[in-house]
Amino acid sequence: MSDEKIFDIALSYDQTITSIEKVLLYKKYQSSEKILSLSINVIKNILGRRWSGKNFDPEELYEKAKKSLPYINKTGTRVIKFCDIDYPETLKCIPDLPFLIFAKGNINLNFDKSIAVIGTRDPDKFGIKRTIDFTSSLVDKGYTIISGLAKGIDTTAHNTAVVKKARTIAVIGCGIDRIYPACNKDLVKKIIENNGAVISEYPPSIKPNKWNFPKRNRIIAGLSKAVLITQSPEKSGTLITANLAVIYNRRLFAAKPDLESYNDSGNKNLIFLGARAVSSAEELLDDLNDIKQG
Repeated sequence: MSDEKIFDIALSYDQTITSIEKVLLYKKYQSSEKILSLSINVIKNILGRRWSGKNFDPEELYEKAKKSLPYINKTGTRVIKFCDIDYPETLKCIPDLPFLIFAKGNINLNFDKSIAVIGTRDPDKFGIKRTIDFTSSLVDKGYTIISGLAKGIDTTAHNTAVVKKARTIAVIGCGIDRIYPACNKDLVKKIIENNGAVISEYPPSIKPNKWNFPKRNRIIAGLSKAVLITQSPEKSGTLITANLAVIYNRRLFAAKPDLESYNDSGNKNLIFLGARAVSSAEELLDDLNDIKQG
């Protein structure tokens, strides 16, 4: 691994500068090593916001990066910068693109056909059945399934793809060396075995902090050509991804809800606000084809 890549990893460990700010800094200086050598005042002036730099410690960041190398090298984890040829084209198009992504498995993340299938962590039997039905039909049509590895709908979508020997991508909200939730360890292994991948913008050792997951959701939406929510209650993190899908100009679909189910209240609201209500994958694909032909 090149020295510059180690400095890229070091910069990714910093949590005081946002991802898009790292992108802007890199475009200006063309080197993570150079960025990490800048004075606090220079960075502050470039950022143009209140930033004390109090917790910005380049030496500590570099040491963390060096400690991560044995894991990265042993597991064949790829470290992909926003300007690298392997960086997904769809992510380059979102306004808050990740500076780095860490990937295990098949790193070809440019998909002709991809759909995010997401939803509540606590689905009922109707939500689970919907997810299986939609996912099965979508992978039969050659779609890559993107989700967030969370319990519930995400796990069901990944599992369904794996059972069908299809490709699925898990986007996680913690260090690439961690599996969260831990009960999905075997699922992650099967995802990679089936030509899929696990990706994260977080380097090794980063815990699954709750504030990581809204950021994770933008990658799910950004990688996908469309987003399908199979079941969501009124207050659900899934709705963050739905909002991002609209911002990123992705087609947003919501499975038609059971009118009596509390778990479907989020879907009802999304449909009311303009999400396309669908009862089958065929209906969803017809809608996508209409957009392409239009």
